[in-house]
Parts: sequence; C-alpha cells; structure tokens
Amino acid sequence: MFIFSLIRKSFICLLLLILFPSCAHGISQLDDYNVVWDSPSKDYNGSMPLGNGDISLNAWVEPSGDLVFYIGKTDSWGDNSRLLKVGKIRVILEPNPFNSSKDFRQTLHLNEGTMLVQYGKDNPVMLKLWVDANHPVIHITAQGQDSLTATARIELWRTERYELPSLEVSDIHLHRGNPENKHAPTFVEPDTVLTSQNNRIGWFHHNKKSVGPELTMQIQGLSDYPMVDPILHRTFGAVVTAKNAQRRDDLTLSTSPAAIQQISIYVLTKHPSQPNQWLAAMDHLIKTTEQISFQNRRAAHVKWWNQFWNRSWIFASEDHPSQTALMAKSSHPVRIGQSQHGSELFKGKIVRASIFNKALTDKQVEALAADDKDLIPPQPGMVGCWTNVAPGKTLDNLTNIDQSQTLTLEAWIQPESLPPSGARILDKTTPGGSDGFLLDTYPGNSLRLITKAGTLTQKDILTASKWHHVAAVIDATAGILKLFHNGKIVAQQMAEAQSGANIVTRGYILQRFINACAGRGAYPIKFNGTIFTVPNPGSPGDADYRRWGPGYWWQNTRLPYLSMCTSGDFDLLQPLFKMYAGDVFEISKYRTRHYFGHPGAYYPECINFWGTCFTETYGWTPFEDRQDKLQTSGWHKWEWVCGPELVCLMLDYYEHTENESFLQENILPLAKEVMLFFENYYQLDNNGKLLMHPSQALETWWDCTNPMPEVAGLRAISRRILELPSSLLPENARTYWQTARKKIPEIPIGERDGIRMLIPAEKYAEKRNVENPELYAVYPFRQFALGKPNIELAMEAFNHRGDKGNFGWRQEEIFMAYLGLSDQARDNLVGRAKKKHAGSRFPAFWGPNYDWVPDQDHGGVLLKAFQSMLMQTDGKIIYLLPAWPKEWDVDFKLHAPYKTVIEGKFINGKLIDLKVTPPSRKSDIIIMTE
Repeated sequence: MFIFSLIRKSFICLLLLILFPSCAHGISQLDDYNVVWDSPSKDYNGSMPLGNGDISLNAWVEPSGDLVFYIGKTDSWGDNSRLLKVGKIRVILEPNPFNSSKDFRQTLHLNEGTMLVQYGKDNPVMLKLWVDANHPVIHITAQGQDSLTATARIELWRTERYELPSLEVSDIHLHRGNPENKHAPTFVEPDTVLTSQNNRIGWFHHNKKSVGPELTMQIQGLSDYPMVDPILHRTFGAVVTAKNAQRRDDLTLSTSPAAIQQISIYVLTKHPSQPNQWLAAMDHLIKTTEQISFQNRRAAHVKWWNQFWNRSWIFASEDHPSQTALMAKSSHPVRIGQSQHGSELFKGKIVRASIFNKALTDKQVEALAADDKDLIPPQPGMVGCWTNVAPGKTLDNLTNIDQSQTLTLEAWIQPESLPPSGARILDKTTPGGSDGFLLDTYPGNSLRLITKAGTLTQKDILTASKWHHVAAVIDATAGILKLFHNGKIVAQQMAEAQSGANIVTRGYILQRFINACAGRGAYPIKFNGTIFTVPNPGSPGDADYRRWGPGYWWQNTRLPYLSMCTSGDFDLLQPLFKMYAGDVFEISKYRTRHYFGHPGAYYPECINFWGTCFTETYGWTPFEDRQDKLQTSGWHKWEWVCGPELVCLMLDYYEHTENESFLQENILPLAKEVMLFFENYYQLDNNGKLLMHPSQALETWWDCTNPMPEVAGLRAISRRILELPSSLLPENARTYWQTARKKIPEIPIGERDGIRMLIPAEKYAEKRNVENPELYAVYPFRQFALGKPNIELAMEAFNHRGDKGNFGWRQEEIFMAYLGLSDQARDNLVGRAKKKHAGSRFPAFWGPNYDWVPDQDHGGVLLKAFQSMLMQTDGKIIYLLPAWPKEWDVDFKLHAPYKTVIEGKFINGKLIDLKVTPPSRKSDIIIMTE
C-alpha cells in the first residue's frame, strides 16, 4: 500500500500561517506529498518515476530486495521510427538487506528528485537513486553500517532480430486491408553489448537502417525537400561504471565490499554516428562529468529541483471535507449488456444478473458463485434478479435502487472473445463518466468496476466460451470496493480518506513532477505514455510498446503544455516549440506550396516528428497518382486548428516572458504563414469573408462550413497580434493583419431547442467523435468566458453539449472554470484526480483512457483546470479565484503575463497575504470573490 504523509493542519498552525506569513513559505508543504510505500513491488506495475527532463526511470524494488529500473529517453528513436526504451538495469546488494529485517520504506522525495529506499530499521541499509538534473547520468548509492557488495546487471530484451506481430496506428508500416494490416514486415533489430570493457559494462542500439522518413517523404510528394534522415545512424545506449568494480562478464559489474557503494549509468544519444563515434563520445562524456566532484553535482541537482518547485505552487486543503462518497447519483436506467448509448454490447450469454441494496459478505458471494445459476428467491435488500437476459435489456422502471453508496452486483456470464473496448455487464453510468456504477469487461475479456470512488480492474480473467460468476460489492459502511471472480476477491480498494482538495493537489504536484522528469529533452512529451511506459501483457515489444504508436497528434500533444506558462515552466515548453515552430515549420510551408501552389503553412493533425503525415493517415497511394493531394483519412482531412492554436500558445509564452526576439523571429513569421494558408486555400463569400468549406470541427463533425475551432483561433491570434504596440508590429504588418482579420468569418452561433448558443460550425453534419468543438471559443481561444460579453451563449452551449466526461483528453473542467462553474469544476476535477490506472501503483499514472499509460492528456487537463479555477488572464487583466470553491483553502504562487508573479492565500473565504510582483500590476487584478 502507499501512504501519503498528509497531516491536517491544526487551528494553531493555521493561525501562525496567517499571523506570520513570512515564516510559512508555500513550498515547505511539498514534503507532505512525497510518495511513500511500506512494501516492495511485485513488478514494473509498482514503479516510481524519476528523471532529469530527458532521461527517465521506472524504478521499483522487488520482494527479493533487488532494485530494478527501465531507462527511457526522449530521443531514443529506433530504426522503425518508434521511440524505444534505452534498456533495463537490476542492482543486487549482498548480503541481502532483506535477510535480517523485513522493515521497508521507499520514498519519492519530490524536492530532490530522488528515490530513497530504507531496508531494515535498527541497522538500516539506505539506497538512493536519482537522475542528475544537469548531466546525462543515473546515480545509485547504497550505504550500510557493514560492508556491502553491489552488482549491476544489464537485462536486455532486444537480444535478437524479430518481427513485430502487430502494429499501432502511427507505426510506419500499418496498412489496413493488407494481410495482418501490414504494408511490409517491421523488424526490430537487437541491441549490441559492449565487450572487453575495462571494469565497466554497457550496450547501445545503432540504426543501421531507417524505416520512415524516406518512405513517407516519397509517398507524400516531399522527396525534393532537403532533409537529413533523422533515424539513420542514430545511436543510443548506456555505460555502467562503479568505484572499485570488476566486470564479471559483459552484462555484469560487481563492486568490492565497502560500507558505501556508488554506481553510475551514463546515457547518451548521438545522431548521426557510427558505434565507434558513439563510444568515443561516451568516453568524453564520462571524463568531463567526473571532472566535477560528485558532491558538487549532487548539490547542483538538488538546487535545480528546489528552484523548480519554488517557481510556483498550489496547495489546496479543506478543514471539513465532506464524507467520501462511493457513488454519485445517476438518472440513467440500469442496462444489462449494453451502454447507455447502446454500444459495447455483450457478446455471449448473461444467464442471470442481480442487484442488492446491501453489501453481501464474502461468503455470501462465494455461495452465489457455487449455485446453479437459477433465479435467486426474493430476500431483504434485493432490488431484483433477472434470468436468461438478452444483452441490451433496459430496466427503465427500476426505482428501488438506493444510491446511498452501498450495493452488490452479481451475474453469471459466458462471454465470447470480446473486442478491446470490452462489453457492458451492468451499466448505470454516463458513458465515459463515473456517476452511478459500471461492471464491464474492459479491456477485452477483463473485469472492471467503476464508481465515483475509483476503478478496479482484473485484466484478461474471462476465458471465452466458459461460464464465469462475477460480482462487485460497493460498501459505504466499510469504505471499500471489491471485485469478485468465481467467488474469490480479485481486486479491492479502500475509498480515499483524503479530502477532495488534497487529492487534486496531490495529482497536480505529481503530474507536474512527471512533466519535469520528461519535458526538457530533444522532442515533445509523448501524450501516450511519455517516457514512462512499461510492458503490457499480450502486447509486443516489452516496455517499448505504447498504444497508438510513435506519432504526434496535435490535439493530444498540446495538453501537457497548456499549464506551463502559468506554472513558470518556460523551459519545458522549448521542445514543443522547437519541433512544431522550428523543425517542421519549413516543411509545412513547402508542403503548402507544393500541394496547392500558394503560400502559407498548414499543420496536419497527425505527423511524424520530421513533419510528414502518418502513412495510415495519408494513405499508401503515391502523391503522383492522386488528384486529391491531401491525406485520405477523413478523421483529420480538413482539421487545421493546430496552426492557430500553436500561435496562441506561443503568444502566451511571449506575453509571460516578454521575449521580443522570440516574437519577431518565431511567432510573427509563423502566424503570418498560418493566416496565409487560410486566406489562399479558401475563397471569399459575397460578404468578403472566407468560406471555409470543405472543413471539419476537430474529429467530431466531418462536413462543416466555418468550423468553430479554426474561426475562433484565427480571430484570437489576429486580435492579439493587432494589440501589439507599434514598436513591435511595423505598420505594413499591422495593415496586413487588419485586412486579414476582416476576412475571418464570424463566430458560429445558432439555435437549439429555440435557444441561441455557440455551435460547432456555421453548418455541420456527419458526427464521428465525442468532442465539443463549439466550446473552443471558451478555451483555448477565450472569445466567450468570464469578463467577456455574451457569455450566456457559451453557457448554453456548455449546458447542451452532447458529450461529457472527466477523463483523458476531455476538457470539461477547463470549460467549467472559464465559465465560472466552481462547483462543477471542483466535483469533476476531484473525480479526474482519482482516476489513476488501476494496474499501476503510482498515484499519478493515469490511463489508459483514450490514450495509454501514463496518460499525459488526463494529467495535462488536470493541471490547467486547477490553475484556471484559481487564476485566469485576458491581456493585462488578471482574474483571481474565478471558479474557486468557497470551502477550499489554498496557498498559491502562479505566473501571469508581463513577467508577473502572484502569491497569496485564500483562507476561510478571504484572500490574504496577496503579493504581486511587480507591485504595479496589482491594479490589473480583479478578485472574483468580492
């Protein structure tokens, strides 16, 4: 189990905070959110994340006492254009510190970016693991009162050439309709182990071939664009060193006995390079790094993390949190064998299903699993029992369910082999939500329970064509959820004892830590697992596997970055800007001119990191053989919101940093090319406005005219650029933008049920996905929000939205915050913060949701929504507490535009200790609680 050292502050401490704020620095509360485990982990599902922004670790201690970790890196692209792990290391201590004592404590010290393991209590052995914040090296230190021997062992899985049996959506060779959906075999090449090393060991992966860049450039008509192949001859790997060590073999390094042991793992990517060049660069790296004393490197590492946490913080709390609820009331009927939308239909037989308004005991559930599947006789607490149920049955008139948080669900089922989306057994939830209850088989033939209190999952437990008894107990009295299979408990979870405010704060802090561990590398954060993926049983490639593959979707990629200006994490934004506004900007301009014969730049939604579309998206018909030069996939064919949204995010960065060279050299050239594309691609209507058709509104509405995201985005960037002073925007540029702005269509507004509101597009049809594009005028483009006119149009659009949910890339809580809906934002954000991946021990490994584990979209929305409840900005105006729950106290420090820093506390409904830097900006603040 994990323990969080959260101690509710007493009234006296609170009074001291108020009376003596200078001695109560906000960051001092960070230690309360360290993650502490009192037992080892079974496997990689119990890993903790560590990193230095470019190199990551998934680290865990096994019951044997061994320390094990996977190493990830932001630029370890393999020869099939897949982002691979670098490798895996095991560290064994002798004598085994677990032999003398089973006492154990593992702590993630956030303020130092360090994992500390304590074996034993009276004569402890301490093990420290960290990735140097300033150098590409991993450090392990073990110390005890007696002598120890430390052995580091390399554990590789890419040991021989093999073919991937299945491909993901953005893998290069995915070709639907071909045998096995493959255009050609995808072969993974083995790693190379260094031999005959002098008291060290190591390995590397060298790309002798390149599958992706040349192929996609050729098919997409871009072969004439000059580009160095970013995959070919890329080499990455690691070397393990230790003091007083001897190489036992090419995979094993052991130290001589000593009370203190130090092991270092140097990690390097070099492109392009041959193996001998990589090894020479590695030798140079080790030599130059070790010229700096270990103590000085450790001190600089701790300093970096302290500075990171002192940039900003949000610590929310409740003095009197409401009682933890296990279920939220739902107005939906109970459906057996299907979702509320009629999807996820159960394939197979449901011979009996029952609901009780009480928590059956473990023995009672066991007895039901041993019976003959017949109708259960009426008894106290029974809501109903149904036999020989045809999947799809709806219990519309079931009014005697007591939703006071205690229920038992049970069923006898015989499933077929089910698809990855699984199938419903008993459902009373909003699809994608956590109201009511849901017992289903997601993913595939697994078993899952969802309530407001949490999610329980036992994967791959339901064998096709066999009978299974399944049950779930939701026990409010005991505060526990239980999941049963054939009468045995297969998963259980105590309800969170913490308040909603603390749960959200914990999620905010840990997600920001994950961003810092993976956000300073050569490429943007991968939304689908970042560099913290671990193996998924049944999926190929060990820890290299990630659902959806190696590509970048803009709508997904942007979400971890939306909060970074407000938190002051400007350095973490650089990889995103480097790729989208740097590496692929020129090819975006080239593609526009080559495809359409006019200037401008458009960004496809789905791109490889060198700028081409996915082969799955563009299609396999060569450019020269096409009439229509655009991609064939309808999911993103005319989705071009990336350009306007990227410009807006860059303008946020400029306004916060006032970096004028970035504005002139990066933002304004990119913004003009984005606007030029729309001006030239679309014709003008009779009113002199762009007639944006064909177009689509995100992935959801495929047949549109003047879609909300692009229209609101172009209006937002043109307004913001025209608001620049004349010293930054020359007269000729101002004239261009004034003329261009007049061509942008008006915001789409229409009627539904006789009520005027924002709509997805001026005309829209063919719904395919579950986004709410009409609300992009609320966020990210802020045309309708608090402080703006006609906010009721946005409010009605929000109230009439067709798709809801507080998980994955859904942005519900951000919309709620920008509309001032504090109670809804609070409840949905608490629910989001509870939705960790059921199979992972770390409390901020979310997912898989729509993406993968850990789901960075889920965490990214959490960060931005939490900030937006506390502070929003519009130009120079700063709105404080625009959607903050009145019952939550908070200590905060956040960044606003124009190099402004806001610190303060909101205690017992009052804003106190407000500090604004520079003080002149205080007049621009509007406190929304007054």
